Amino acid sequence: MMTHSQIKVFVTEALLLAIVSAALIIGGFLWSNDRADKRLQREYKQKFGTVLAAESYTPLTGKVLNDFPEINSVYRGYDKDGTPVGYVFDMTVALPSDKTTKLDFRIGIDFETSRVTGLMCEDPKVDRRLQYLESTLLGKQIPVAFRRADTTVSDDETYAPVEGLKDGIYYAQRLIDDRSKFVDYVEMEIKGGKITRVNWDAFNLDMTTEDRSYASLSGAYEISGLDWAVQSYNICHALLKLQDPDRLAMKSDGTTSIVDGVTCNIQCFVDLSKECINYSREGYTKDKYLSAINRIYTETMGSTPDADGVRNKAGYIAFSFEKTPEVYTIYDESGSARGFRTVREIEAIMNGKRLNKLTPTPTPSPEATPDPKNDSRNAERGAEDGYVKGSSEDEQTLTDSIDDLPMSEVATYIYPPSDSYVEARLAIRAFNTGYKFLKAYLNWRV
Repeated sequence: MMTHSQIKVFVTEALLLAIVSAALIIGGFLWSNDRADKRLQREYKQKFGTVLAAESYTPLTGKVLNDFPEINSVYRGYDKDGTPVGYVFDMTVALPSDKTTKLDFRIGIDFETSRVTGLMCEDPKVDRRLQYLESTLLGKQIPVAFRRADTTVSDDETYAPVEGLKDGIYYAQRLIDDRSKFVDYVEMEIKGGKITRVNWDAFNLDMTTEDRSYASLSGAYEISGLDWAVQSYNICHALLKLQDPDRLAMKSDGTTSIVDGVTCNIQCFVDLSKECINYSREGYTKDKYLSAINRIYTETMGSTPDADGVRNKAGYIAFSFEKTPEVYTIYDESGSARGFRTVREIEAIMNGKRLNKLTPTPTPSPEATPDPKNDSRNAERGAEDGYVKGSSEDEQTLTDSIDDLPMSEVATYIYPPSDSYVEARLAIRAFNTGYKFLKAYLNWRV
């Protein structure tokens, strides 16, 4: 018969054995789960790391997924500190007009900014063709839409460049703003004696306003036909093919019929492009131009652009010289205005005379001084400088949409590829579907 002390020892040993056994079982379970979780996370990293770099991934669940049949699964990625870094979507996408054509995609979206972090197609051949699209979209915000870039200028025909061009980057801008306080500029790059890059845009005197291209894409700047950014791209693309602004066949009203999709007045673009071409022949580079316009401002205003706070983030002087017409106006012997000087011409005069003595002839009367905003060279004829004003609010409402999303929500516009349009369009649909899911899942209010 066991004594009281023996029973106490036996019970204590039994309890200790039970505790150790439980600890071993729980530890083994946790160790096994930890190994399984690490193995699963390694698989996730291998599968998702190309579109979203993260230390761990957790699948999302919820009824909202039932509304998106194209989404196979969604994962949230975390860094080593457990902070969310983004989302990974596994999708099978088809176009509404062609349900038989489907592609499997994995896409990555940044957690904070909803910007693209990666794109991969399960089909290796398609994935290789879409590598350019991924590089174009990386860092861009969703949703995404295509813009037309059609042109009647033949891509097959070879056009000879104008003679005498020197390699370099050249630039020209208007010295006065338009009715919307935009200052147009053209930047042109010459390589091998040929125009290889052209950009037509405009910055605003109000530095809180986006450049015209961005303002047009966001709907803040409207013109008839395609938005201004697309028309600017189309006319620049045409000039790259034609190599000579005179070949754009500009009509007397400032428009052209040979570039599909371009209905705006291109007079300013033609004038500034010709100016850049002349500068190229002289070797008058963009740096020299910007230095000259800085000098013109300083000697005209008696101060510096930086001191006056008129230099924008891009480094351009956001200023209009319209109140000092004597700086850029050419007068005839009677004092009537007959044209305008370029920055290069103004600088040439400055090298021999002070700026306040620029006018070689008597100052014209107010009636003879041209109004820069109404001058035929600068006005957007027939379109109120690009603004289309409907008689009612309904006429100004955009009704276009993409993937059932209003165009007003589109954050990024890219130009479609010519060799893999369908595949790229499916990829765009994948990103837009991801956007719609996040909008519903996170209760976004756009």
